[in-house]
Amino acid sequence: MCILIVDDSMLNLAYFKQVLSEAGYSNIETAVSAEDALSRLGMSEGRVPRKAAAFDLILLDIVMPHMNGIEACRLIKSCPPYTDLPIIFLTGDRRHFKEAFGAGGMDFIEKGAPEYELLARVQSAIRLKKETDIRKSREIGLRKELQLAKRVQKTVLPPPLIESGIEIHAQYIQSDEVSGDMFYWTRIDEKRCGIMLIDVAGHGLSSALISMSVRSLLDGIVKRLSEPSRVYLELNRQVRSLFGGSRDSIYLTAIYLLIDEEAREIRYFNAGHPPALFLQADRKAQYLENTGVPLGIRKTIEGRGGICRYDAPGKILLYTDGLVETPRQSIRGGIADLEKYASRIRYLPNDRFAEKLAVLGQGKNDDVCIVSVQLN
Repeated sequence: MCILIVDDSMLNLAYFKQVLSEAGYSNIETAVSAEDALSRLGMSEGRVPRKAAAFDLILLDIVMPHMNGIEACRLIKSCPPYTDLPIIFLTGDRRHFKEAFGAGGMDFIEKGAPEYELLARVQSAIRLKKETDIRKSREIGLRKELQLAKRVQKTVLPPPLIESGIEIHAQYIQSDEVSGDMFYWTRIDEKRCGIMLIDVAGHGLSSALISMSVRSLLDGIVKRLSEPSRVYLELNRQVRSLFGGSRDSIYLTAIYLLIDEEAREIRYFNAGHPPALFLQADRKAQYLENTGVPLGIRKTIEGRGGICRYDAPGKILLYTDGLVETPRQSIRGGIADLEKYASRIRYLPNDRFAEKLAVLGQGKNDDVCIVSVQLN
């Protein structure tokens, strides 16, 4: 614990140092000017230190020659390593208070005030500094954990699938370090492919944990059951089993496609998710609309699904609602705008098509996932 006292009066420096020393503060440094103080902080000649000097508190005189305490405080507080360093002003004139607090000072001590007042204010400032340091340390730790969680989350995302009959590419845009959105695809056999996009209600770490839990189930469920109606029922059962006892309402929207390249069929379920768009040349976009309620809302649901047949190449666009949510516009309006734009660029290679659409998701307040499926 280190205190820096800044005053152009040697008498004042000696007095404050003695009072603090007798109260048990042993690590005390003094500076005879604002410039001297800035040098101790590594800020002389306008430098910005990479790391803060080891001071927990500055007692700063206001009235000093050359640079006064208010100007020095303003410079210190504008330096990133010192934004949380408490500064208590030493003054014999209350006229400076408004400007001093505006510069970033947290408290003041009037010269000539009782010693107990000085010690009480110093103790309060150091306690605040300690609490701030603990909070910042926890924030740094949490940020590192979130970054690790983000890397882990990305490792479970499948790589692009590029085959003669089908191509799948995706874009993943997170509003937080981690996201409740998740996409998945797998080969079920030589002719069938399963593709799913899920969107857990909410944002941040809790949604990410839920999406990762659901992701861990998908390989077993999709490869074992494959048919949309059966996958829908089993996923709902599992979500209810995992999270049904929670006080909070936990649910997720999802869309799942079973693409049969031999039969040229797309069988699917849509559990409360925005409709997928099936885009083909010279044809109006087909909407793969809602077929059931979101997963986890009800214990008992009907395993209904939809079917879409195709006889020509096309693209299927899956996306989460973050892509089509715009202030002062309905979701339907956002989907209509997305359809127009996607139809105009559907001729692009599948990876470029997904990248172009991802630009629409930049700067959103919600997570955005985009999956583009090219049927050749």
